[in-house]
Amino acid sequence: MIVINAEFYIVPEQKKQFLNEISELIQASRKEEGCLFYQLYEAVTDENNFVMVEKWENQQAIELHNATSHLQNFAKKVPDYSRDAPKITVSFVKE
Repeated sequence: MIVINAEFYIVPEQKKQFLNEISELIQASRKEEGCLFYQLYEAVTDENNFVMVEKWENQQAIELHNATSHLQNFAKKVPDYSRDAPKITVSFVKE
């Protein structure tokens, strides 16, 4: 299993738009083959910091996900919402 944490640092004025658009990404991504888990969390200490926790069966599932139009479209808009570049961490988990 591969776990991806994507941290987002959102401009307060863009939070509502970010949440609307990332909700669409979440719904579409959860339907993808190989997606085990896809959930967004907001930090308790900073209401404009978010982390997306993704769990994928394998690298092939991630590559297919990265090529989807819903992820590509969302990724193009991230700079519009962000005060800092997203931070992405990938971990390989043995089951």
